[in-house]
Amino acid sequence: METTTIENLPDWPLIQRRYEAWWQGEMVDRVPISITAPKAALPGVVVPPGQLLDYWTDPDRVMEREQAGLANTYYAGDAFPTLHPVSGRMVAILAAFLGAPLRLINTETTWTESVIEDWATRPAFAFDPENEWWRRAQALLAAGAQYAPGRARVCLPDLNGPGEILARLRGSDRLAVDLIDHPEEVLAIMPEMNRAWFRCWQACTGVIQQQVGGHVLWMGPWSELPATDLQTDFSIMISEAMFDRFFLPFIEEQTRLVQRTVYHLDGPGAARHLDSLLSLPGLDAIQWVPGAGAPPMSRWLPLLHRVQAKGKSLCLSCEPWEVEILLTKLQPEGLFLSTNCASPEEADALLNHAVGDSRRRPWLAPLTPNASSSQEPPLD
Repeated sequence: METTTIENLPDWPLIQRRYEAWWQGEMVDRVPISITAPKAALPGVVVPPGQLLDYWTDPDRVMEREQAGLANTYYAGDAFPTLHPVSGRMVAILAAFLGAPLRLINTETTWTESVIEDWATRPAFAFDPENEWWRRAQALLAAGAQYAPGRARVCLPDLNGPGEILARLRGSDRLAVDLIDHPEEVLAIMPEMNRAWFRCWQACTGVIQQQVGGHVLWMGPWSELPATDLQTDFSIMISEAMFDRFFLPFIEEQTRLVQRTVYHLDGPGAARHLDSLLSLPGLDAIQWVPGAGAPPMSRWLPLLHRVQAKGKSLCLSCEPWEVEILLTKLQPEGLFLSTNCASPEEADALLNHAVGDSRRRPWLAPLTPNASSSQEPPLD
């Protein structure tokens, strides 16, 4: 199988322009749509428990798996080859950077154990360049960055957000009670969490930028300028007032620390905080995820309209059959869609149906002469 690379992706300069316009709530010629599909079915992987550490963290083994994934992926529309050397399934990795024991459950799941048992005797938390799990992540990012030039872009690890990391360090149930019983202790630790989060983001970005430019988030969009995702999934457990008091000020600070930000809003329980998030002037976009068991993306149009009415961009992952609905019902400026098809043929058919008929898509804009990928070099 021929592997798609950045170098042999003919529309890469135009794809970059589409994403840049998306960050600014605008549009070049059409909505950026990322469509991927497997070229072939791959066998499942069985890893003995004694080999899980190597499976997750050995650079040679991880990069062999990443390269195989690139070779087996068909990219359509605005999809592009992306490496994830620190797997997105290691969702607790920043807590591990701060000293929480990380448990490798299987090839799909990791978890951390809480380390704050008593607020009076809690440890101090700061980025430690000698931390075991940071050193492993650093080696993985370096391996990905070294392989990437001309071939792919490297995705940042899923660092979660300060509130979410605190929930892992303390335990979600106990933290929810702490907001009532120990509010001052929680408020006192949050600046510490933010500093550690930002320092980890800087460290990860620094490793990648030594070899390859641009910034790629786990939910898909590319950015020429520094960018990151924000999240506080723990917010499903608390009221709007608690969210606004304990976490919103630090999310606002994040939007000032990093030039471009998109907030990962996950599930109906978190939707109550949408208006607070939309009030943040520095927040560029919302990624809405309906969550397991909830209605699909196309059933959340009133919520999505609220986001667009506040001038924020939308980052949406949907089923292939929903692409037509979302393109029809949402304004195109600041809209980004991603989906996965079962085969390359389905991916091409979906793209052609979505953007191939200008009579059905009156907002499709003709490209100006300097928008041609043959006349404009890549941004990075």
